[in-house]
Amino acid sequence: MSDLTIQNTADNSKSPFDAIRQTRPDGSEFWSARDLCKAVEYETWRNFAAAIDRAIVAAKNSGASPTEEFVQVTQLVDAGNLGKNSREDYELSRFAAYLVVMNGDPRKPAIASAQSYFAIRTRQAEVVESKLATALDVSKRQMELMQLAQGLIDPRHLEAKARLVLARALGEAPELDPATTPLYAQTYLEEKGLKREEILSVSPVFGKRLKAMYQLEHGKDPQQYPLETKSGQVRPVNAYTEADRDLFDRVWAKYYGGAA
Repeated sequence: MSDLTIQNTADNSKSPFDAIRQTRPDGSEFWSARDLCKAVEYETWRNFAAAIDRAIVAAKNSGASPTEEFVQVTQLVDAGNLGKNSREDYELSRFAAYLVVMNGDPRKPAIASAQSYFAIRTRQAEVVESKLATALDVSKRQMELMQLAQGLIDPRHLEAKARLVLARALGEAPELDPATTPLYAQTYLEEKGLKREEILSVSPVFGKRLKAMYQLEHGKDPQQYPLETKSGQVRPVNAYTEADRDLFDRVWAKYYGGAA
C-alpha cells in the first residue's frame, strides 16, 4: 500500500493531500492539478490531464459549473537557458479534485488513497454545512422573536441578547458591555454547582425571591422578554443582566446560606 494512505482521518497533518491544499486571499481553498498529479504518482501530465478531461465531463453531467470548479490557469516555469516557459494548470475545488481522482487509474495505490481522502473530507464538509444551516435557522428565528419584542423589554437587554445570538451564529466571541450581558437564574445556579435535578427544584422559588427583592429595591417589576425553549415553546422570563449579579448574590446568601 502506498505511503499516501490516510492513517487517521481526524489528523489532517498525516495526509499529503492536506499538505498541498492552498488557500486564496478570500479564504476559498483549491488544489493545484500539477501538485495533485505528483501526489498521486502519475508519470506524465498528459495522462493525468486525460483524467481531468473526464472529470470535467462528469461535472457538467452533474449540473456543476466546470469553469467554477476547474479554474484554468497558466504557470511560468524556469526552463534554464531557455528562460521561462508557460504551462497549463487548474485550480481544483474540493469537488473537482474528488472527480479527478475518481476518474484516475484505479490500479494506482496513490489514487485509491486520494479517492478515500476526498470522499471522507467531502462528507465531513457536508455534515458541517448541514449543522451550520441548522444553527443559522435557529438564530434567524431567535432574531425574529426579538424583533417582535421591541418596546416590550429593556432595549439594552434586547441588544445584548441579539449580539449573543449573532456572535454564536458567526462563531465569534460577542463584544458586550458586562452590565448589559444577560444573566439567567439557571446559569447562576449552575455556577453555584447545582446539578440539573437541584436546579429544577430550586429555580422556581429562587426566581420568585429574586423578583421580590428587585421589586423592593426598584419599586417595579423586572422587565420580561420572550424565551424560546428547546421544545419550541415561547414563555416570558424576567430580563436580568450582569448588572443584577449583586442582587443574585444577596438572594443566594440570604436564603441559601451562601454555600455553593
